[in-house]
Amino acid sequence: MKKTAETLAKEYDFNTKEDYFNYIVDSLINGQRQQMRNLFNQMNPYDQKEFLVDYLDHDNGYQTSCKNMLISELLN
Repeated sequence: MKKTAETLAKEYDFNTKEDYFNYIVDSLINGQRQQMRNLFNQMNPYDQKEFLVDYLDHDNGYQTSCKNMLISELLN
């Protein structure tokens, strides 16, 4: 069953859904691609869209190449 990013954040002992989103990105950066996919796939479609469209669209200190890698990994 898919969950909200807020619920998942609490389950992983994060304070906000943005912390959970950061965890997804950090998983990719650290080479944990399957973990990154699993974290993303646990979210409901609304939060998946928010992550891909809104969160990654803003420059949160991540390089564009990292964002492109993340999106590429998630779409495969």
